[in-house]
Amino acid sequence: MKRLIAGLLLGVMLHPLLASASSPPPIHEFTLDNGLKIIVYEDHNASLVLTHLWYRIGSNQEEPGKTGVSHAVEHMLFNGSSKLCTGESGHILQNLGGSQNAMTLNDATLFFHTVPPHALGVSFEMLADQMSTAHLSATVWSGEREIIKNERTEASDHHPIKRAIEVPRRLALPASAAGNPIIGWRHDLDRLQTEEVKRWYQRWYAPNNAVLVVVGDITPQQVKQLAERYFGPIARRALPYSSTPIDLAMPGERSITHYIPQQIPVLYMAFNVPSLATQTDPRTAPALELISEMLGGANSSLFESLLVRKEGLADTTTVHYQAVSLGDELFNISALPNLETAASLETLKALQTRILAIIDSLKTAPPSLEDLERARTQITARRVFDQDEPENRALQIGMLEMAGLSWRTEQTRLDALNAITPQDIQRTAQTFLVADRLITSYALPEESAHE
Repeated sequence: MKRLIAGLLLGVMLHPLLASASSPPPIHEFTLDNGLKIIVYEDHNASLVLTHLWYRIGSNQEEPGKTGVSHAVEHMLFNGSSKLCTGESGHILQNLGGSQNAMTLNDATLFFHTVPPHALGVSFEMLADQMSTAHLSATVWSGEREIIKNERTEASDHHPIKRAIEVPRRLALPASAAGNPIIGWRHDLDRLQTEEVKRWYQRWYAPNNAVLVVVGDITPQQVKQLAERYFGPIARRALPYSSTPIDLAMPGERSITHYIPQQIPVLYMAFNVPSLATQTDPRTAPALELISEMLGGANSSLFESLLVRKEGLADTTTVHYQAVSLGDELFNISALPNLETAASLETLKALQTRILAIIDSLKTAPPSLEDLERARTQITARRVFDQDEPENRALQIGMLEMAGLSWRTEQTRLDALNAITPQDIQRTAQTFLVADRLITSYALPEESAHE
């Protein structure tokens, strides 16, 4: 009863926030003649502006043997263009009181600046120059490739959970490039040549393959004027065909046992599921989001309360489902067993058996309305509170656009989430969290392979 009252109180607290979230936001959208789509979110609460330039190209479009090329182009765009020397853009923005960064995703590559309002023109000029005149020299690439390989070593090879997940993810998504690591396989990076980096840049880095999201203390008229000045002269280009990364719906139950140089055993499980963009039933993705929250979203989640606190089978558990995606997705579960137990295959299998039993409880009977409402409130609260941060707002708009969903669908998403019933949860678990969609990875310390 106390938990139900707490959930109701949080719902009352959120009500005025949800009301404001459902009102028309101060968003403006227009497209330049060359195809560059621009979305402006006015926010005059702070004297800063965020410019996020999204390209509709990421690791999901990479060909076999060319993994990591999108991430390579991201790196190379900071290494000189017609107006900028290597590393100069960061120094200029820093002197103006701003900053820059970039990241490569499965479906997109993002370059973002944070600047004071008077420096927006400088931001646009830099981004436009990188879009159209990047040098991509062979001399620079030889050194940058080593930087990327070192980044891979630190971010993946030396990270126990990421190392444990990398190969199973490739097996989990057998029919598309979505299973490849965004940073690329090491052997592909070793043989990636400058010509291939240039070809990728020339193929995809065009205004009609980009979305510019501007959030902050600026007006749409100012943004349009500056965008036409700096981006307008860049010609649109014919773009290659890019297919949606659809994978096998039910590839069959798979498992892998591997021994890697780490001290911590890791259990990883993933179910092949659709995203918001690929679902055939509009209830599927929101129901999966709610199941993810109920299983692993907070201290009151099933995995935390049962596996960690009550039964002591796991030290930590994580559940993740990315609904906003251009193609099919995975419903991911990872767990570290109780580190006081022996690091053995039997320990991981016992933990997997218990996880599957908890998931089966959602199939045999629908969850209580109390548990469903708590999960729904937690997801909604995060979305509402995230809107207080301009960077989160810009990321949300951009990710929806990259998934082909449009920023206008956010309210539709909230409505769909609110419409999910306990029976929808049960039906979705019965349909998607099944053995024919499951891959399991048992990652154990190398030395245990010889015991």
